[in-house]
Amino acid sequence: MGVRGLVAGIDIGNATTEVVLGRVAADGVALVGAGQAPTRRQKGSPESIAGAAALVRRLERQHGVRATGAVVAPLRPVRTQVAELPPEELPTGRLRVVRAGSSTAGGAGVGVGRPVLVGAEAAGSDPVIVVVPRGIRYDAVPAQVASLSAAGRLAAVLVEDDEGVLVAHRLGVPVPVVDEVPADAVLSATRVAVEVAEDGRPLRVLTDALRLRALLDLSEDELADAAAAAGALFDVTNAVVTLDPGRQPAASTPQGWVELRDLGRLPFAEGQRRLRRETVGAATAYALPPACDSEPVDDLWTVDLGDVAGAVRARRDGVGSRSIGVASMHSDAPYVDPADGLSALLGVPVVTAGSESRAARVGALSTPGAVADAVVVDLGGGTVDVVSDDSAVVAAGAGSLLTASVAALSVSTQAAAEWVKRGPAHRVETPQLMLGEDGARTFLDRPAPAETLGSLVVRGPAGLLAFSRTMSPGEWRALRLALKTDLVGANVRRALRTLDASPRAVVVVGGPAADDEVLAAVTGALPAGVAVGRGDVMGSLGTRYAVACGLLHTGLSDAAPAG
Repeated sequence: MGVRGLVAGIDIGNATTEVVLGRVAADGVALVGAGQAPTRRQKGSPESIAGAAALVRRLERQHGVRATGAVVAPLRPVRTQVAELPPEELPTGRLRVVRAGSSTAGGAGVGVGRPVLVGAEAAGSDPVIVVVPRGIRYDAVPAQVASLSAAGRLAAVLVEDDEGVLVAHRLGVPVPVVDEVPADAVLSATRVAVEVAEDGRPLRVLTDALRLRALLDLSEDELADAAAAAGALFDVTNAVVTLDPGRQPAASTPQGWVELRDLGRLPFAEGQRRLRRETVGAATAYALPPACDSEPVDDLWTVDLGDVAGAVRARRDGVGSRSIGVASMHSDAPYVDPADGLSALLGVPVVTAGSESRAARVGALSTPGAVADAVVVDLGGGTVDVVSDDSAVVAAGAGSLLTASVAALSVSTQAAAEWVKRGPAHRVETPQLMLGEDGARTFLDRPAPAETLGSLVVRGPAGLLAFSRTMSPGEWRALRLALKTDLVGANVRRALRTLDASPRAVVVVGGPAADDEVLAAVTGALPAGVAVGRGDVMGSLGTRYAVACGLLHTGLSDAAPAG
């Protein structure tokens, strides 16, 4: 039994909730109004249902009407997170890279010697590396190393606090100074090599395996260890390498795993690579360190942020090389029917439609120019729904995963990433000049805020929003486009492979579809010759509201009353 009268189509999503108010009659639906709001807490939670009811009431007040019924779809939450996998232990034998890529190192050059605690007696005439533990003020260091400096024995200074530049400016001698170095790890060594490159250039000595072997008096059999350590230091501007004869191999660190149907458990890195060749639902469980607790899932989608960054030659010290974006539909989080809760809050009958995906297709095909046999791609906050005229696939991983991944890559907050992910950025060169991703220069009508100078910026809700000082505009553009292709485009391809569809036309709807770069990523995932169009629901609502609009139409016939 369907619904008639003034009806609310309610789509509670993982990121946003959309409501369409329409007058439903036997001959169709007449639009009254539409609105959206961020989803409160997790999709399907009591808070999310209360938030949807509040949005309905807001629209009713705005248009001076009162709904007589509502239609909603069953809800399935998707969990999105960015996890850190432990770095793989380098096979470096007695060598250890204890610091690489400090952003506040000082001085310049190469220093090699035995480590000595600052203020301790350093007998002999050999070069020493002075180690300054946490808590010793930067302005107290010069006096404590003055005698070593005067004797020409001060080879480098390593500081545990983040005061490398402050110490270097007060030493009076041009030795390398690296900070945020664990003091105990250095003092347990017998010999230390330190390099700080000039003018932001890459290292030249510690990245040369032969010179590293000579500096640390390694045997010929340890040449492979020197090569492994040197290879880890390319594209950084400073590093500290120790020689520790008593060093024990690091204990094996849990790396996590992915369980695939037909293949069993694979190490996480291998499993996520294999996912990209599988169909939706191939993953049955996964585990992430450090706990590595088994998480049963109905679907899993991941993106290796280090691989994405490496593909566009992003700086190694700009992103975590083992950061992984993960979106999952958990088996222990089944569908929730929100009809009873909404009915109680709204005081009207609420019916539950059979399928959110079916509703998305109906709403999307209200786009002017859409053909009846088009495949619909609905890009939501948590899922990618790919729907043909006779079947549908729901894949984990969409807009929320993109936001979380952008936040990790750009070192920004989730709130800022919502704006950062959308499109081109600029770098503020001077208070009134910005450099664009294409090299174009933009002159500002008023000076940019002081905190944005030297940063990449996008236009946010309150003006220029700064988010990175380590990347150029062109580098960020390449990284952003690669992420959208690897995360969204590849997931759409996976869903189409599961659906086994060969569409002649595709209509793309959902919030992320408004992003031109996301639309390009989806188009690139499709075979050549497929007509791809951005949805315009009911000819006026744009890419959003496909599900909410479709719910009004599906509520005409195939929904059952509740509440």
